[in-house]
Amino acid sequence: MTSVLEGVRIIDAGTVLAVPAMTGILADFGADVVKIEHPTAGDPGRRYPPHSAEGQCLTSKVTNRNKRFLGLDLSRPEGREVLLDLVAGADAITLNYRLSTLRKWGIDYEDLSRVNPGIVVLHMTGFGRTGPYADRPAFSRIVEAYSGLTYATGDRDGRPMPAGAPIADHVAGVYGALSLMLALFHQRTTGRGQLIDLSLAESLIRVLDGYYVGYVETGYVPERSGTANPVIAPHDTYEFADGVWVQLPCSTQNMFERLCSILDLGHLVDDSRFRTNAERVAHRESLDGELVPRFAAMSSERFLALADEAGIAAARVNSAADLLGDEHAVARGILEEVYDENLGRLLQMQAVVPRLSVSPGAIRWPGREMGQDTDTLLAGLGYDAERIRALRDSGVV
Repeated sequence: MTSVLEGVRIIDAGTVLAVPAMTGILADFGADVVKIEHPTAGDPGRRYPPHSAEGQCLTSKVTNRNKRFLGLDLSRPEGREVLLDLVAGADAITLNYRLSTLRKWGIDYEDLSRVNPGIVVLHMTGFGRTGPYADRPAFSRIVEAYSGLTYATGDRDGRPMPAGAPIADHVAGVYGALSLMLALFHQRTTGRGQLIDLSLAESLIRVLDGYYVGYVETGYVPERSGTANPVIAPHDTYEFADGVWVQLPCSTQNMFERLCSILDLGHLVDDSRFRTNAERVAHRESLDGELVPRFAAMSSERFLALADEAGIAAARVNSAADLLGDEHAVARGILEEVYDENLGRLLQMQAVVPRLSVSPGAIRWPGREMGQDTDTLLAGLGYDAERIRALRDSGVV
């Protein structure tokens, strides 16, 4: 079966997580992604745990699967020439170095488009290519703080709390994949390339839909509220008799009434303090005073079974170990087993998302080692063995 992006060549010259995650989505669907890393230092993300028993970066196994790897020093003039040769035959390139670095190395959009006028260049930065912060370095936690997300996360009287995962990197990665698809569609229909100016901050700001319009229109600023949803009740994380925590968002009146029914608390539906969501929010402590003792006397398994039968949205707060033992996760096949030639064994990792019925993606191989495909890729550019050896001896590749 032909993959939907077969024949599309993308150069991934980004580092750490957001850009590799973006191109990884497209590689799953058949794009030929060439991952460029420094020939000796590699991508800094390779040094972050977890690592396999053999010492290989497991995050890279997932993020960089289905890619080919070229070790190349872009700061050297000879490295720039290799990159330009790659760009000449590519559809797109992704970069996340600072703007001043791209200009210093001579690999900004204007430089690349002179070699290939149809090239799509996606430049991901922390704050965008223009404005006072254009050249500031940034990582996920920086833009989570900048956007207001960290400010609104944490206990009511506690300090601001970052998310448990680099959410801004992943949000920007998905926006980046969408951006590339839009630009590649335009390229296919017009033959024209373009520059995509994508920032981590603006990607995250875009998904916080009500934060900013709410402030502009009403002056409301989302504040920290712990685990409770500040505008819906009950909507919180509750502990059960077996020590398991359950997320319970009663976001509709019907769900609240069903919850009262399965807990034998039907009288709360007609209580003047709890008749509407607004009243329940105003009397949240009193409502929790009714609910928490019931939860504390009941096993999470029993509650979740009753909630499922009643059509109430609720979920166990899972660890990674809990999720991988969950019957639905197993039935859906959220993990897929694939042979890793570097480890010499099978490795389990997340399956392809999304699931397309006619042109599905596939995991062809896990993320490879630094520079594993350097010789093959350079030979494909027409470099002979002597030139490749000279580049290697000089440390460019």
